[in-house]
Amino acid sequence: MVSKSNDIDRESGALIHPPTPFQTMLRAMAMDASAETDVFTGDDLLNAILAAETEEEFWDADERAPLNFQHLSGCEISVISLEVKYGRGNNDSIITPFVSAEGKKMYLLAKCVRISAAGEKKIINLPKVGEVFTANTSARYVVTKLWAAQSRGMIDENTGRTLECVVQGTDLGDGTEVLKLRPIPARVTASTVA
Repeated sequence: MVSKSNDIDRESGALIHPPTPFQTMLRAMAMDASAETDVFTGDDLLNAILAAETEEEFWDADERAPLNFQHLSGCEISVISLEVKYGRGNNDSIITPFVSAEGKKMYLLAKCVRISAAGEKKIINLPKVGEVFTANTSARYVVTKLWAAQSRGMIDENTGRTLECVVQGTDLGDGTEVLKLRPIPARVTASTVA
């Protein structure tokens, strides 16, 4: 007996399976993707140099490497918008499930803003709280959650909807982390009665 969610091809009699939600996502990502001409243009660093308010900020402004979500582990961010990019295809060490039908690897560029000082690191200069920046990711759970959030209207630059979340890294014990996005924990605030 054939499941109601499947169809039979009338000519061949073969069972046709509808695409899974993940396959549908990959097709939509590939339709939205644009080729990456430069992996890192350095505009963020140029803007940081020009916007430096102190001499220390001036000297440290060009010390920030291109950000990826691994750098943001532990950070509380608000995701403003997403852009799908095709990778340059010359880095075989990147293993990703986000591959178009043509075999091109895809990743997301996320425009974000830090909303707290959580996640500070000694090894990298992170954007200041309130600073808008761009970070890339091909982390499977992060990309899927961001894509789903945008598909549901939870991220929409036109309406101003942003996704506030914590980038959570779970150490696998071999120097790598599994990244996930989690809701920002509720905070207890003191109130005063007048």
